[in-house]
Formats: sequence, structure tokens, C-alpha cells
Amino acid sequence: MRILDRYIVRECVKVLGLCLVVFTGIYIIVDLFEKLSRFLEAHVSAELIVRYYLFLLPKIFTEVLPVAVLLACLLSLGGLARNNEILAMKMGQTGALRIALPCIGVGLAASLLAWATVEYVAPPASERALNIERTQVRRLPAYRITRDSDIWYRAQDDRFVHISLIEAQSGIIRGMSIFELSPDFNLRRRIDARDARFGPQGWTVHDGYQLELDKNPIRIIPFDELSLSLKERPEEFARVARSPEEMNYAQLRAYIDRLVKSGVSATRYKVDLHAKVATALVALVMAILGVSFGLRTGRSGVMLWVGICIPMGFLYYMLLVLGFSLGRGGALPPLVAAWLPNLVFGTAGVVSLWRLRG
Repeated sequence: MRILDRYIVRECVKVLGLCLVVFTGIYIIVDLFEKLSRFLEAHVSAELIVRYYLFLLPKIFTEVLPVAVLLACLLSLGGLARNNEILAMKMGQTGALRIALPCIGVGLAASLLAWATVEYVAPPASERALNIERTQVRRLPAYRITRDSDIWYRAQDDRFVHISLIEAQSGIIRGMSIFELSPDFNLRRRIDARDARFGPQGWTVHDGYQLELDKNPIRIIPFDELSLSLKERPEEFARVARSPEEMNYAQLRAYIDRLVKSGVSATRYKVDLHAKVATALVALVMAILGVSFGLRTGRSGVMLWVGICIPMGFLYYMLLVLGFSLGRGGALPPLVAAWLPNLVFGTAGVVSLWRLRG
């Protein structure tokens, strides 16, 4: 059986590689046409555009991999059926589930590869791609995010702002420091506050102190509440907060812990945390569906099942969006919201494959 397994795996991997190349190319072409006007307006060089899409490749790979696995399993088994090889295997007392096993193994390997990519490769690469888009294309001010997700932001009027934690949805800032510089770049004043909130009158910081270094002697003034003339709005700080796709599982979990300890709702980020594992296993779910389709194709029905895969892809995406929306809104537990599409499609695939046993 090892020879037969290797043969089926080889056929599946060949189709998978072709699908990955085609889908990745289509993704890049569509995305490039969508962003081309912005690239031209910002006078972005061709070299920088190439670098941008090279950094996006891990993210693109994880997004097109499930569909590629689905079609690879379907087309490889469909090709074997068209050549009567599936029939020959069954005549040799090889059951349908045993024939499907090598392709499911390819799906499992693809899921493990997707997890490794999402965990170790995609976050730093996505961060660099987004940094190119923010600073070179959209011409937004430069900033720096530390290893602990702290933010350093150069604000207007010769100010530097350090933010320990920001919740992007509400704009609430926990741990804010402002450094005011003189025209000759000497530190004039420093303000440290426990938290900062934005209202109709602008920014207000709470529970901190201001250090006036241009006074003689230096003055330290504590405050319970202080209004700031900071021109930046919450969305300008929130847009530099690291997104879930820029963090691996451990970093996102640590970020959620910091949000919870600060009293900020972390429900939407818990959905994203569970989704990192759930989305990595989509390739395995699609492999199960693909083999159940492929073993049903017969000699002339491959294109029919390929056509069925297209609406199924849209249905999966709609269920994914619905689950995320319900989870982030609190209508579903984050774990259920993230795993909902996999549970539905995985169950359908297992039931469909089980009916083919024998």
C-alpha cells in the first residue's frame, strides 16, 4: 500500500502546487490593480512594490491554501477516476476511505504548514508590508512598536507620545507619556498619566504628573485630571496599534491579557485568537470535502463538482464572516464563533465521506 499511497500523494501534490501558483498570481494581480492608482499617486518605485508583495506572500499563501487543497484533492482523485484507476483500486479490495487517506494526509500537512506560517512567518512579514503601505503609500507619520506592543509616535508641535496600551475600537489609552521638545530638541516637559480619553473638548489624561524641565528648579506637578492640547485624534493612534494578523498566537494572547487586566473588553481579540488555530485547520477540512467530491466524480463529472466548489467557497466565507460578527458582538462565545465554519463543513465532509465507505 505504500507504493499506492506515494502515487496518490504525488498526484495530489502536483495539482496542489499548480493551484497555489495560479491562485497566488490571481490574488496579486487583482490586488495590484486595486492599489495601482495609490502606488502611482505616491510615486512608489517598482522595487518597493515588489518588496511589498514579497512580504505579503505568507498572508496570501494562508488565504489561498484551503481552496487549493480542495481543488487538488478533487482534481487528483477525479483524474484517477477518469482513468479507471479508482475502480481498479476498489477491485483490489481497497476501500474508499483507504483511498482517501493519502489526500487527507496532504490536507493535514498543509494545515500544519499553514499554522507554522501564521505563527512564525506571516506576523513579521505582514507588519513590514503594512509599514510600507502606511509610510510609503499613505504617507502617514513614522512610528515604532516595541516588542511588548508599546507605541512610540511622533506627534505635531515637536512632541513624542509613548502609549503602553490602546484598544483600537474604543480609542482608550492605558499608560500614556508625552515628551515636549524645544526647537533646539531639548526636553522641556514630560507628562505621564494612567489613562487618556478623547472627548468633545479634546484629550483628557487622568492620575499622573507633569515634569517641567525648563523651570529652575525643576517642578513636579501631580494631577487627577488634565486637559491636553494634543492635535492627534484616537484613530491616528489606533491605526498604529498592532493588528491580530501582525501578532503570533503567544503575542496576541499576551495582548488580550493586558487588555483584560486594564479593564478593556477583549472579546473581539479572543475571536481572532481562536481563529488563528481554526483557520490553520481549514486546509484539512477542505481536504475531507475534496476527497468526498473526488470519489464521486466518476469518469465525466469532474467539472460539475468543480462548479459546486465555487458556491461552497462563498458559503464558507459567509459563515466565517457571520461567526466572527456574532462572536465580536458577544452573541456567540469566541471559541464557537471562530470554529463555526469548520464545525459545519467538517461535519458535512465526514458524513459525506463515511457514506462512501466500502
